Amino acid sequence: MTEIGHSRGRKAGPLRTRLTAPLGLATAVALGLSLAAPLSASAEEIAGEAFTGASVDETKWYGGPYTEGDPTGFACLTAATGAEGPLRKCQKPVGDPVGQGALRLTTNATNQNGYVISRRAIPARAGMKFSVDFGIYSPSRPNSPADGISLMLLDGKAEMPLKSGKNGAGLGYVGITGGYLGIGLDVYGNFTSNKFDAAGGTDGRTPNSITVRGAVGVKNPLVATYKSSRLLAPSGATNRADARRTAIIELSHEGVMKVSIDFHDGRPVREVIEPVDLDEIKGQPPVPDSLRIGIAASTGASTAIHEVWNGKIETLAPNLSTDVKPKGPVNAGEPVEFEMITSNDKLAGPTTGEVVTTQIFPEGVKPVAASGDGWKCTISGQTVTCKRPGTGADALEPDHSYPPVKVKTEVAADAKGDKTITSQATTPGSTPRVPDTSSFTVTPAKDPALVVVTKPVGEVVGGSPAVYQIDVSNKPDAGATNGEVKVVRTFPAGIKPINAVGEGWTCKIDGQTVTCTRPGVGADVLNPGNAYPPISIGTQVDDGAKGPLEGTTEATSGGKGTGPVKDTTDVKPAPAKDPQLSVVVKPKGDVIAGKPAQFTVDVSNAAEAGPTTGRTTVSRTFPEGVTPVKAAGDGWQCAIVGRTVTCQRDAVIEPGKQAPTITIDTKVDANASGQLEGWTDLSTPGDPNSGNRVFDTFVVKENADQLIDCGGWLAGTTRAAQCEV
Repeated sequence: MTEIGHSRGRKAGPLRTRLTAPLGLATAVALGLSLAAPLSASAEEIAGEAFTGASVDETKWYGGPYTEGDPTGFACLTAATGAEGPLRKCQKPVGDPVGQGALRLTTNATNQNGYVISRRAIPARAGMKFSVDFGIYSPSRPNSPADGISLMLLDGKAEMPLKSGKNGAGLGYVGITGGYLGIGLDVYGNFTSNKFDAAGGTDGRTPNSITVRGAVGVKNPLVATYKSSRLLAPSGATNRADARRTAIIELSHEGVMKVSIDFHDGRPVREVIEPVDLDEIKGQPPVPDSLRIGIAASTGASTAIHEVWNGKIETLAPNLSTDVKPKGPVNAGEPVEFEMITSNDKLAGPTTGEVVTTQIFPEGVKPVAASGDGWKCTISGQTVTCKRPGTGADALEPDHSYPPVKVKTEVAADAKGDKTITSQATTPGSTPRVPDTSSFTVTPAKDPALVVVTKPVGEVVGGSPAVYQIDVSNKPDAGATNGEVKVVRTFPAGIKPINAVGEGWTCKIDGQTVTCTRPGVGADVLNPGNAYPPISIGTQVDDGAKGPLEGTTEATSGGKGTGPVKDTTDVKPAPAKDPQLSVVVKPKGDVIAGKPAQFTVDVSNAAEAGPTTGRTTVSRTFPEGVTPVKAAGDGWQCAIVGRTVTCQRDAVIEPGKQAPTITIDTKVDANASGQLEGWTDLSTPGDPNSGNRVFDTFVVKENADQLIDCGGWLAGTTRAAQCEV
């Protein structure tokens, strides 16, 4: 059965095949199509061998017994000299310089084989990564090398094999003593086939494939296979440098294995066998307590040189990833909590040092608090950094996660659309990986629905000051304000704005229009159901203003509003004002003893007073020596009694106006002299000054015509007696 599809959200790639093998052995997992993630960093090296020198430590590596002249060959060192044999000099010496050699598994001859096995058995649950460079090439047939190399996991308690597994299609693994799993790097393609002595397979060969076969005890059944579009043996390669590839096997603490190949072609490392849980392979015997690493190769009728170098077995490094998700919908203008989970890959090692995570939130989503069980968090701008020990009891084991970090955020009222959070977790020994990204969508806020109410504070009376209050609120089911809030108030004629203030408001007045603004975003945002501080506007009402007067007020946010809202003010007429009369009496020219004198009386009403509403009465009393003889004025009715002139007038005296002048003719006694004082009484209905007597003074001058000469004296006739000396 074959399938082409997608797995875990990754891109489609080359064909992978999963088969049901004889004896009830099924494939371990449904093999998807994927690119490998970056490999975790090297941790502690368990064993390593470059195979580039003249010898290897044979207490660590085993190459099998050797019978001199055995035509099937053996694994040998291309830089070794001296006696030939497994892990020593090759039957056909290569003569590579020390430090530049390799472990040659087969020569470019038919029916060759060779193998090498680590002597040290590794606990199956210890977790390890095995990597090795390999080259498959044929100097004489560069475009058609064969067969391939097998990477082997062998039972650590089994005897060391005395010979390689089957040649040709078996790649030196099939049938080898202690074989538990073999990963075939199969150039020719028969390791996948059902045409040789192994359980299950495909009809015909599958060139350039990576194939997993099971344990020897159940006849090495086919477990999984992957056909690569990138060549295991580069076309035209005639030397190991040009043919170089790197194979990586990772086996987790949980018994999960995956296989990757670095093709050294400038493209990412390819995960060719996705994680296989060894405990879940049906038909396979239980996973051995311990495992050895082995490498084998063979040729059959077709040939190639098979070499490996730079072998290394390491403990697994931690491979941390992060995932950030909001707890619920993300709506503009509303707080939301995000949760970050930090996990360790199941094909990784435990953490051994401090774990540091970072989350960088996008603009418009501001982190304000962060916490989590065992975490210590700080916030700087848009970045949340959290730390924990990561060692001892706090170590994060493979395929486990830490308690979440919970981050409370404030979402801007104008935020909208798709957003991305970048997050990352680091710990000693892990390779920096591409930061994780988590996407979410901010639902745009509803438009605000501002409600504006304008009303006077108390009664509005003509001729008096009045105060108006403007209240701006947002409907409970609306969105928050998302831009400048502007209030424009236009007063009707007859009510003039004088000043405007309000907490947080900036106001200006232009004629009858008052405009007040505020930011409406950030700390000044008006959330649904809330109101701004009121605006207070002082006005002056014209004297003649009265009746219902209509004004308009409009409130907008970000340029959007519901249009002008009309309101009416019931202006009460200005109360009637009392008249405030004043009188000025003064002589018209000089007042001379013994001659007639004329006086004027002027009655005026104050500009800010009310008009007279009844008869105005002026009563002028002259001092002794001055006698009124006649009084008249336009509209005035005058009478004289003794020294008092009384004039009355019924016509209205308007505010700021003066009544026609009253002229009073008098006669001045010949003996009157000096400064004399008279007074005037003025009254009209409603005048608060009625009854207040107004005094005035004037000077009577001597009459020059009445002066006489009496012996050097000058005197008037009335003083002739003074001349009698």
